[in-house]
Amino acid sequence: MLRMQRATAYANRIEAGEPFDTLDDCEDAILITEAALAAPGPRIVYVNAALERLCGYSREELLGNTPRLLQGYDTDREELARLRRELESRGQAEGEIMNYDKRRQEYVLGWTIVPIRDYAGAVRNWLSLQIDVLRESAGMRAQPPAA
Repeated sequence: MLRMQRATAYANRIEAGEPFDTLDDCEDAILITEAALAAPGPRIVYVNAALERLCGYSREELLGNTPRLLQGYDTDREELARLRRELESRGQAEGEIMNYDKRRQEYVLGWTIVPIRDYAGAVRNWLSLQIDVLRESAGMRAQPPAA
Protein backbone atom coordinates (compact mmCIF):
# COMPACT_ATOMS: atom_id res chain seq x y z
CA MET A 1 0.00 0.00 0.00
CA LEU A 2 1.36 3.41 -0.90
CA ARG A 3 2.10 5.98 1.79
CA MET A 4 -0.60 8.33 0.48
CA GLN A 5 -3.19 5.57 0.80
CA ARG A 6 -2.05 4.72 4.33
CA ALA A 7 -2.10 8.39 5.40
CA THR A 8 -5.55 8.87 3.88
CA ALA A 9 -6.83 5.76 5.69
CA TYR A 10 -5.64 7.19 9.02
CA ALA A 11 -7.21 10.60 8.27
CA ASN A 12 -10.48 8.91 7.31
CA ARG A 13 -10.57 7.16 10.68
CA ILE A 14 -10.23 10.50 12.48
CA GLU A 15 -12.82 12.15 10.23
CA ALA A 16 -15.20 9.29 11.07
CA GLY A 17 -14.99 10.26 14.74
CA GLU A 18 -12.17 8.15 16.13
CA PRO A 19 -9.99 10.09 18.61
CA PHE A 20 -6.35 10.77 17.76
CA ASP A 21 -5.16 8.31 20.40
CA THR A 22 -6.54 5.38 18.37
CA LEU A 23 -3.33 5.86 16.35
CA ASP A 24 -1.09 5.41 19.42
CA ASP A 25 -0.13 1.82 18.65
CA CYS A 26 0.11 1.89 14.85
CA GLU A 27 3.53 1.15 13.39
CA ASP A 28 3.58 4.20 11.11
CA ALA A 29 4.99 7.39 12.63
CA ILE A 30 2.12 9.91 12.75
CA LEU A 31 2.26 13.63 13.52
CA ILE A 32 -0.89 15.78 13.51
CA THR A 33 -0.82 19.58 13.46
CA GLU A 34 -3.24 22.46 13.50
CA ALA A 35 -4.52 23.52 10.08
CA ALA A 36 -3.04 27.06 9.96
CA LEU A 37 0.05 27.13 7.73
CA ALA A 38 1.08 30.75 8.42
CA ALA A 39 4.34 31.46 10.28
CA PRO A 40 5.57 30.16 12.59
CA GLY A 41 3.81 27.10 11.16
CA PRO A 42 1.15 24.75 12.43
CA ARG A 43 1.56 23.60 16.01
CA ILE A 44 1.78 19.90 16.79
CA VAL A 45 -1.34 18.59 18.52
CA TYR A 46 -0.67 14.84 18.43
CA VAL A 47 2.18 12.37 17.91
CA ASN A 48 2.15 8.62 18.33
CA ALA A 49 4.76 6.33 19.90
CA ALA A 50 6.29 5.46 16.50
CA LEU A 51 6.97 9.16 15.86
CA GLU A 52 8.58 9.46 19.31
CA ARG A 53 10.87 6.53 18.43
CA LEU A 54 11.69 8.03 15.03
CA CYS A 55 12.78 11.44 16.32
CA GLY A 56 13.78 10.73 19.93
CA TYR A 57 11.59 13.47 21.39
CA SER A 58 8.83 12.65 23.85
CA ARG A 59 5.23 13.52 23.16
CA GLU A 60 5.41 16.20 25.85
CA GLU A 61 8.42 17.82 24.15
CA LEU A 62 6.71 17.88 20.75
CA LEU A 63 3.17 18.99 21.60
CA GLY A 64 2.70 22.73 21.14
CA ASN A 65 5.85 23.07 19.05
CA THR A 66 5.97 23.26 15.27
CA PRO A 67 7.67 20.67 13.06
CA ARG A 68 10.53 23.18 12.78
CA LEU A 69 11.83 21.63 16.00
CA LEU A 70 12.89 18.67 13.83
CA GLN A 71 14.65 20.75 11.19
CA GLY A 72 18.21 22.00 11.04
CA TYR A 73 21.08 23.28 8.96
CA ASP A 74 20.68 20.86 6.04
CA THR A 75 16.89 21.01 5.92
CA ASP A 76 16.03 22.18 2.39
CA ARG A 77 14.06 25.43 2.72
CA GLU A 78 12.97 25.27 -0.93
CA GLU A 79 11.44 21.84 -0.30
CA LEU A 80 9.59 23.25 2.71
CA ALA A 81 8.25 26.10 0.56
CA ARG A 82 7.10 23.55 -2.04
CA LEU A 83 5.37 21.58 0.73
CA ARG A 84 3.43 24.64 1.82
CA ARG A 85 2.45 25.53 -1.77
CA GLU A 86 1.23 21.96 -2.37
CA LEU A 87 -0.83 21.94 0.81
CA GLU A 88 -2.38 25.29 -0.09
CA SER A 89 -3.12 24.36 -3.71
CA ARG A 90 -3.69 20.58 -3.71
CA GLY A 91 -4.53 19.89 -0.08
CA GLN A 92 -1.90 17.16 0.22
CA ALA A 93 1.83 16.72 -0.28
CA GLU A 94 4.61 14.14 -0.37
CA GLY A 95 8.35 14.50 -0.30
CA GLU A 96 11.64 13.86 1.43
CA ILE A 97 13.72 16.16 3.57
CA MET A 98 16.65 16.10 5.97
CA ASN A 99 15.41 16.15 9.56
CA TYR A 100 17.20 15.93 12.88
CA ASP A 101 16.44 13.77 15.89
CA LYS A 102 16.73 14.92 19.50
CA ARG A 103 20.48 14.16 19.50
CA ARG A 104 20.71 16.34 16.33
CA GLN A 105 21.58 13.31 14.20
CA GLU A 106 20.43 13.66 10.59
CA TYR A 107 17.96 11.31 8.96
CA VAL A 108 16.17 11.45 5.63
CA LEU A 109 12.49 11.89 6.36
CA GLY A 110 9.87 10.79 3.88
CA TRP A 111 6.55 12.48 4.59
CA THR A 112 3.06 12.27 3.27
CA ILE A 113 0.64 14.94 4.48
CA VAL A 114 -3.13 14.77 4.08
CA PRO A 115 -5.96 16.86 5.52
CA ILE A 116 -8.30 15.89 8.32
CA ARG A 117 -11.55 17.65 7.44
CA ASP A 118 -14.47 18.69 9.60
CA TYR A 119 -18.11 17.86 8.81
CA ALA A 120 -18.33 20.87 6.43
CA GLY A 121 -15.23 19.83 4.50
CA ALA A 122 -12.85 22.46 5.90
CA VAL A 123 -9.33 21.39 6.87
CA ARG A 124 -9.17 21.19 10.66
CA ASN A 125 -5.80 19.41 10.97
CA TRP A 126 -2.96 18.02 8.87
CA LEU A 127 -1.92 14.39 9.32
CA SER A 128 1.68 13.60 8.42
CA LEU A 129 2.78 10.00 7.98
CA GLN A 130 6.56 10.00 8.38
CA ILE A 131 9.20 7.40 7.62
CA ASP A 132 12.95 7.09 7.87
CA VAL A 133 13.67 6.64 4.15
CA LEU A 134 16.86 4.63 4.68
CA ARG A 135 15.15 2.23 7.07
CA GLU A 136 12.17 1.77 4.72
CA SER A 137 14.43 1.15 1.73
CA ALA A 138 16.18 -1.55 3.78
CA GLY A 139 12.88 -3.45 3.86
CA MET A 140 11.67 -2.45 7.31
CA ARG A 141 8.41 -0.76 6.19
CA ALA A 142 5.56 -0.69 8.68
CA GLN A 143 2.40 -2.72 8.19
CA PRO A 144 -0.64 -0.99 6.65
CA PRO A 145 -3.34 0.35 8.97
CA ALA A 146 -6.29 -1.76 10.02
CA ALA A 147 -9.43 -1.09 8.04
